[in-house]
Amino acid sequence: MSDATLQSPQASKRWLDHPPGVAVLVALKAWELFSYQGMRAFLVFYLIGTFAMSDAQASLVFGSYAALVLALSVLGGLVADRWLGLREPLTVGAVMIMSGHLCLAADNVAGALQLLGPQGRFQGFCLGLSLISVGTGLLKPNVLNLLGSLYSRGDPRRERGYYLYYIGVNIGSFLAPLVCGYLSANYGWGWGFASAAIGMAAGLVVLLVGRRRLVPAEATAVHAHRHKPRVLIYGGVLLTIGGASFLIQHGVALGLLLLVSLTVGAAYFGWQTRAESGGRGGLHLIRLLALMAVPLTYSVLFEQFSLSINLFSDRVVDRQLFGLTVAAPQLLSLNAFFVLLFLPLLAMLWTALARRGREPATATKFALGFASIALGFFLLASASGLTGQGARIPIAFVMLAYLLITLGELCIAPLSYATVGVLVPERLQGVAMGMLLLAFALGNLGASWLATAAAIPSGSQLVDIRAAYAHFFLTPAFIAVVAIPCCLLAGRVLNAKHPAPGATSPSSTQGS
Repeated sequence: MSDATLQSPQASKRWLDHPPGVAVLVALKAWELFSYQGMRAFLVFYLIGTFAMSDAQASLVFGSYAALVLALSVLGGLVADRWLGLREPLTVGAVMIMSGHLCLAADNVAGALQLLGPQGRFQGFCLGLSLISVGTGLLKPNVLNLLGSLYSRGDPRRERGYYLYYIGVNIGSFLAPLVCGYLSANYGWGWGFASAAIGMAAGLVVLLVGRRRLVPAEATAVHAHRHKPRVLIYGGVLLTIGGASFLIQHGVALGLLLLVSLTVGAAYFGWQTRAESGGRGGLHLIRLLALMAVPLTYSVLFEQFSLSINLFSDRVVDRQLFGLTVAAPQLLSLNAFFVLLFLPLLAMLWTALARRGREPATATKFALGFASIALGFFLLASASGLTGQGARIPIAFVMLAYLLITLGELCIAPLSYATVGVLVPERLQGVAMGMLLLAFALGNLGASWLATAAAIPSGSQLVDIRAAYAHFFLTPAFIAVVAIPCCLLAGRVLNAKHPAPGATSPSSTQGS
């Protein structure tokens, strides 16, 4: 688009006293999260039911896919910064995500009609996941960057704009498991994949209709990378799709790649800060590494929602709620529901404490988050002992565990992103944010490795399944407990105060 085209009359209008492009990006991301979270809600069940995978195999494939979505966001941001600008990757990414979901739906239909053998069907499935991974990598980071460019520097509305964004995307995350989980459980996998594709199609329509409203507030925000050889750029994108398909099937290779990437990033960061006076260069690197350990550990625990907790809810929980049977994937909506409910309350709490000079330090908030997560897993571990032998566990245990783990998320995830802007030099914040995303990605992969310990042999009796899960949930609870004193010990390094959740550019891990 030319600069003349960008300066549309719509740019002078406002949406809730914000630039009109904010509404476009919030709606786009809400629909993108609808497609992403909707499919994730039933993915592990699909892998087990369709490809006859064990719990452990399904968890590893799921974790590789979830890790790639975050890891490729680093490349997506790089492509936008150096070559394509912020807008073009949004459209390309949305088309790829929609195509990936359609590929999954078509693959399911082809398998049902016996047009593909088991191996061909699995390769088609991996191709669909890789399209979604690469598409999300192009779209995810650039939505946030473009949202910030809609405001001029120093505009006080910027912080509230990110708050609107966080609320919008969690609405998508709340509706997705309810709709896609219901369709997949009651009408078949194809309907679940198709509904996710329709969600992304709606987001693409929103983007195409509202693209003229995405006007940067300052002329310098308009990228000038429009004349690069797109044949080479998109050739690289195609190669990335092929590589993603391979890595989804080889989690160990992906884990090694992530570790190498983090090591290279840390070395580059340390080299760039080596000349800082007073020894602050080394301190910056120590701070960043200490911070990265927090989202990595948190993701290992939080992603059990989609893995072990999801399977636990399906196999041993009485999912009767108000006379209706709730499908296990639909329970994942509780996470987004509790975020929407408690994020404003938590923000008000931090603000009130700050006015009195009693707001907890960063490390203390992290420790509180891990304490809440530990309580959630201890509750799940004790559910079997508190329920009669041979009976299914009441759904109230799972709902309360969702609440506790989500409260932990609100104390950790948004603050992890916000902390980067305080702990590292401004000129290296892009590198630091990329490393943070890689830490989240490695945590997603670690979550799948942890979930393999909860694998239940086929044909197990209810009492044995309950006992196995009760024993397993003690492990993530123990990890969370160990993380509490580690966070407090790191308090001398992570010693900066931060705004309340929602006051900065919050981002849910998984999902946002």
